[in-house]
Amino acid sequence: MSDKKRIKNVHFVGIGGIGMSSLALFLRSKKVEVSGSDIGRDPIIRKLKRLGCKINHIHTAENIKSPDLVVYSSAIKKNNPELLSANKKGVSLLTRGEALGLFTDRLKNITITGCHGKSTTSSISHCIIRNSNIDLTAFIGAEDKTLKSNFYLGNSKFCLIEGDESDNSFNKINSQISVITNIDNDHLDFYGTEKRLISAFKKFISNTRIKCIANNDSPILAKLLKTFVSKKIIKFGQGLNNKNDYSFEILKNKFSTIKLYKRQKEIGVVSSRLYGDYNAYNLAASSILARELQIPFNKIQENSLKCKAPARRFETIMNNREVRIIDDYAHHPTAIKAIRENINKNFFKDEVILVFQPHRFSRTKILMKDFVEELSSWKNLYLVDIYSAFEENNIDTNKLFNKIKKKNPRVKFFANNNQLINKIVSKLKYKKYTIITMGAGDIRDVGIKLKKKI
Repeated sequence: MSDKKRIKNVHFVGIGGIGMSSLALFLRSKKVEVSGSDIGRDPIIRKLKRLGCKINHIHTAENIKSPDLVVYSSAIKKNNPELLSANKKGVSLLTRGEALGLFTDRLKNITITGCHGKSTTSSISHCIIRNSNIDLTAFIGAEDKTLKSNFYLGNSKFCLIEGDESDNSFNKINSQISVITNIDNDHLDFYGTEKRLISAFKKFISNTRIKCIANNDSPILAKLLKTFVSKKIIKFGQGLNNKNDYSFEILKNKFSTIKLYKRQKEIGVVSSRLYGDYNAYNLAASSILARELQIPFNKIQENSLKCKAPARRFETIMNNREVRIIDDYAHHPTAIKAIRENINKNFFKDEVILVFQPHRFSRTKILMKDFVEELSSWKNLYLVDIYSAFEENNIDTNKLFNKIKKKNPRVKFFANNNQLINKIVSKLKYKKYTIITMGAGDIRDVGIKLKKKI
């Protein structure tokens, strides 16, 4: 389907997902009739309903009335009754990535992607650029705490899109400018091999029309960049390096502050309110993007201080004399390690308990060795069941638990969240702890319930 003007009614199968809901919000802003289905009843569902979206909480063939287009999430199985009904009725079907590409193909798209940090980089970038008088539309893969939404409708031709590399959706977008935060050995459930994952990124770089800003400190990405001889690639990294177009030095880890250079010539200092070395990279990428858009550096410095981390990115749920509760989306060994290093630098006096929920059976199985190595490094580790994300169960959480226990006998496994919460509450009687709930599933709920119980 290529004639967007004829699309007046769109149905979303799995409308509550972070990427699906932002596209639904975009279409509602364009006066398109939107319906959808989702088993969840999250705040985003309530928001969509307030805006006039008709949403059912059961997937059934009867939900497909007479839409011009059906958009479905990559989490939806092919035998879903709504997809089968749409096929039977001859209704056009598009994945979320295909639909996003279709509805944004005439915009000046800035696509930000990478295996780690893309939501934070997207959020910081949009905050800096929008507050510098470029009112750009944004699709962000998390709730932006500044916008209080995952979508923003701008009044310019510019559009910032968080590109999803997990299912190759980012290659459906017509990108004028792109930013790649890093490449890591993830999403192998979809790609099968690391080679195919890298090939997808290679295509993404090739398809970027004007310029691609890329982190040359990411080993896999750096190796890929060497295969390109193109002036459109702008490399950046930490430390003064002649090979990079931009370099930066980390001046402060707590509330990331960097000194930015272009070809070893100092530009100036940029500060943020975000913790950790990994956020220094996100801040650097965002600052470089803004500079390449000809935004004055004093505006970049001014507006970077207005930025907040997105939801679930080292987000403080509670902090008092008894307990500090932090929630984080990290679900890959590399990201978990980055959080641990951040804590060791900035919260080294605290007694920390990590409550970790593995995400996807396939990721846990493929990266088992890496998970065991990293999670064993946490002194107090409470493990809960794997969040399936609609996958078939092909591995037992106990396998991960038993392997960790051999290296760290202190690890504990909880099959019941109430038992987990009661255990934590009992420990708080004796000393203050920093509790970190971590994972890409619903583990945040534990932190919220814990807050209510204390």
